[in-house]
Amino acid sequence: MSGTFKKIRRRVWLIINIVVVLWLLAGVYSLQVPPSEFWPAGFVAFSMPVPLVLNFFFLIYWALRRSWLVVLPFAVLILGWSYYARLIAINFEQEVPKGAKTLQVLSFNTHVFNAYDKISEGVPQVSDDMIEWVATHPADVFCLQEFYSRVNSIEHNNFNKIGTRYNKYKFASTDETDRIKANLGIVIFSKYPIVKGGTIHFSNTPVRTANRVAWADIDVEGDTVRIFAVHLQSMSIKAEDIENTYSAIGDEASFKKEGRNLARRLKRGFVARATQVQMLLDHVRASPYPVIVCGDFNDIPFSYTYNELAEELDNAFVEAGSGLGSTYNGILPFLRIDNQFYSEGLEAYNFETHYEMDLSDHFPVSATYVLKPKAREER
Repeated sequence: MSGTFKKIRRRVWLIINIVVVLWLLAGVYSLQVPPSEFWPAGFVAFSMPVPLVLNFFFLIYWALRRSWLVVLPFAVLILGWSYYARLIAINFEQEVPKGAKTLQVLSFNTHVFNAYDKISEGVPQVSDDMIEWVATHPADVFCLQEFYSRVNSIEHNNFNKIGTRYNKYKFASTDETDRIKANLGIVIFSKYPIVKGGTIHFSNTPVRTANRVAWADIDVEGDTVRIFAVHLQSMSIKAEDIENTYSAIGDEASFKKEGRNLARRLKRGFVARATQVQMLLDHVRASPYPVIVCGDFNDIPFSYTYNELAEELDNAFVEAGSGLGSTYNGILPFLRIDNQFYSEGLEAYNFETHYEMDLSDHFPVSATYVLKPKAREER
């Protein structure tokens, strides 16, 4: 009887293991499918961390059982290692080669420096600590999304506080969007001269959205690098949306309503970003210079958006980071939605997520790039 039970249990676990593998395969396939053409693919890809983790548990389970079936999850681990690398990076800190030409890039969604979280007498009050942290960071280039500044206010002119005060060059892609004429958008600051800049708008209508890409050509002591500062379509999911969904568990009608609302928001984001990333890649491919593409992508590493970028560019976290690298400072844990990608001609060192700066709903990320001499000679 005991032997029969063991056989049944083993068969059940094997079936579950096979289902996990099939789930993972479906996720890998879904990464190739634009959600703008088939939106359910976005949800399947989004779920990939679950089968990746489950497969690792099956590896441990079969190993402890000393079963030959350990071959199945082990094969998945080896063949799918590139996807595990997206989930967790294992790199040791490397010293930048002596004499190398370097460029340190900081990317940060500043959440308008929390201006609208601290309205006093109808006037937004920015976070001075956040502004000072950014202004004094040792990076060479600063790519700031959801940047906020009031040019007609000495107290709230963040162009001056971060840029002019420290003799930084700037390219701003901002709009005046509120009644007190505050500039909101994306700004690139640089210690090196900015030769040229532009904006990729995702909408052809007169009404511009905050989601866009700003780019700037940076002259790094005679070599040019094109920097793309990205802010793709937001997930539009607030903390209360998650809380409402959790609190609705047990109330079937309410749970369905909140669940559908959450799914609609995710779907809208998947579809929009699938189109936006193609517009971005068209400009990346057209660049005559090595590129760094960084910012708030609002998508996890298991998404069509990330996958399209990863097929053409290297990811700084994967190549030079460590740990989980979570960048979202909110109710949903372990989300890495801020990234830095880079092209041939560059090499990433010392990618860092700055958890010490926790005043925004995103954590800043930075990496140091070495400009390869071979690339410079070819140019």
